[in-house]
Amino acid sequence: MMVPNSLAAHPCFKALDPESCRVLDRHCVWLKTPAGSWVVGQSANDRDVYFIMTGRLRGVLHGVRQDLTFNNMEAGSFFGEMSAFDGAPRAVSVFAVNDSLVARMPCTVFLETLFSHRPLCEAVVAALIARVRELSRRVGELGALDVRSRVHAELLRLARPDRENPKRAIILAPPNQSELASRINTRRETVSREINAMEREGLIERRRGAIVITDALRLSARIESTAINA
Repeated sequence: MMVPNSLAAHPCFKALDPESCRVLDRHCVWLKTPAGSWVVGQSANDRDVYFIMTGRLRGVLHGVRQDLTFNNMEAGSFFGEMSAFDGAPRAVSVFAVNDSLVARMPCTVFLETLFSHRPLCEAVVAALIARVRELSRRVGELGALDVRSRVHAELLRLARPDRENPKRAIILAPPNQSELASRINTRRETVSREINAMEREGLIERRRGAIVITDALRLSARIESTAINA
């Protein structure tokens, strides 16, 4: 059975033979990161690549008025590959949302492995494509949707279908209002106002540890209407 403190347990290296994984393991620094601790800082100049073995991390872009959530990263993902390629400073800061284990791989080792191990190369290309698509979506929403619709859209993205009622969708362990605001580039007070308005209108129900979207199709149609009329 693969253990988390070996790269053999990471999806990027599942096709690599055990001995090669052990060699890479010895090149890595293994970081146990408690919840709330910073892993890298924005504008840092290191070029290492980080593979998330367990836990969850979050990328944050520090702004003048407020921080903006750039992305959430789960176990099995990685970050830092852009600085490894171009040598530029880090674009975002990264901290641990919960207790995590991260393998920090030196840049030279990463690049050598990248070009000799196809699954890692494919994973990096896929990650870069996904990042471009996500940034395109976010830029498009900022231009086409008002704040209310951005709140609606983010809640729909966080939700999963309700097995008991196909009309509904559920957000388990939803982010707090400050986190939600940082995802869509607005203020916590604005999110609070919109969430309360949605609840009064019957679009959502707040439960202990969850938010229920009562009619996901209706909410999606409302977003589309806003974008068309923008």
